[in-house]
Amino acid sequence: MLGVIRKEFVPLRKLNIRGCKATTASDGQVVFKVRDTHALIQAAGYLKHVRGYNNSELVYFRGESKLYPSLPPTAFRGISTPRAVSNAINRINKSIADFSRPLKSTGAYAHEAVLQHYGLKTTWIDLVDNIWVALWFACHNALSFGPSGEHLHFERRVPRTDPTEKAYVLLVAVDAVAPNNECPGFYAGSNTELIDLRIAAPSIFVRPHAQHGLLMRKKGNTVQRPTDYSSQIRGILEIDLADALEWLGNSTTLSVHSLFPPPMYDNGYGNLLSVEFKGARNVGCISHIGA
Repeated sequence: MLGVIRKEFVPLRKLNIRGCKATTASDGQVVFKVRDTHALIQAAGYLKHVRGYNNSELVYFRGESKLYPSLPPTAFRGISTPRAVSNAINRINKSIADFSRPLKSTGAYAHEAVLQHYGLKTTWIDLVDNIWVALWFACHNALSFGPSGEHLHFERRVPRTDPTEKAYVLLVAVDAVAPNNECPGFYAGSNTELIDLRIAAPSIFVRPHAQHGLLMRKKGNTVQRPTDYSSQIRGILEIDLADALEWLGNSTTLSVHSLFPPPMYDNGYGNLLSVEFKGARNVGCISHIGA
């Protein structure tokens, strides 16, 4: 389970929706069990309102097929020492330099976030501001193959064979609400930074628009950047996997083809692939998305 969330961060305890309830795990974690689509929307909207109205925080969504003990960005998974963090950041910076041509129309402040969204391992984590997109990710497993995991495809989870039979939506808060006039789409707060690629990157990058995508990271100090972002979680919604799959249905707007448009439709994606960046397991790569 994820780390303990302080009581003042879990107003979901106070939410009363018929047929739904908040439970507390042995480690203090609060999970709100949702039973219908109206409850899903209300619970997500409740935290958006409470945190935004009273605490000047914006709440976004992240779908997960299971709960993990922490929430690290991909670049920092499995590491914690200052030397390892520094090495990871150096690898990221070297990788970014290889993509100078396809990213020339995008501000340098957004380069790392763009590459994260398309497959590289960076200091950012992906969020969305569409609850249905988050639920789609919670209902699918991402499977990769190849030396750097370059071949990626998504498999729809099957309730009768799934180990948890649950889908989870993390409600993740950012205090990055002040816009930066010199860096469109970039927002900074005391604890976090946020990039909205729909603003920061030109529209030739279609995937961020298809997914309603944003990226967040915690700010570091003079020693190192944080490796765990779970302190930004303000609540967790739990849905029975069978219910979640039924709610999503088989709409073409929520399919791999729509959420991960091929290079034929996503010119920015095609430009990134043209670099022929090989990558590595600890660096990632520009993923080739399969059906």
